[in-house]
Amino acid sequence: MSSKRLLRSEKDRVLAGVIGGLGEYLNVDSNLLRIVAVVLLIISPILMIILYLIGVFLIPRVGEEKPLATSFEIEKYLSLIVGVVLILIGAALLGSTAITPIFWFYPFYGFEIFTKVIGSIIAIVLIIVGAVIILPILRKL
Repeated sequence: MSSKRLLRSEKDRVLAGVIGGLGEYLNVDSNLLRIVAVVLLIISPILMIILYLIGVFLIPRVGEEKPLATSFEIEKYLSLIVGVVLILIGAALLGSTAITPIFWFYPFYGFEIFTKVIGSIIAIVLIIVGAVIILPILRKL
């Protein structure tokens, strides 16, 4: 009896092979898991990004014994860390009203709506820049 092992897929991958490997491990169509992952990403982006990155660093690739986390070199993955931090900051700004209290001192009517729009634009730009940084790196992992 052979024991199954959860590994990141080499042949069924879009980014780092986490969902493809999970599909192979569970004997489930990986496209179905990808749809579920996208829905969960829309519902809770920060949690899904963190879970996916945990999978990248803790699940070894096919043909490797140890996961990436055991040989993590911070200098090599500094741009990945910067991209993730930008995404997390953008998601936190998008989900909070932390920017609005700064403008409580300005009693202009409608100024709160303006600050929320500007804050949302800044947050979306941070998320997009972070994604542009990390996506090519995840494809190489």
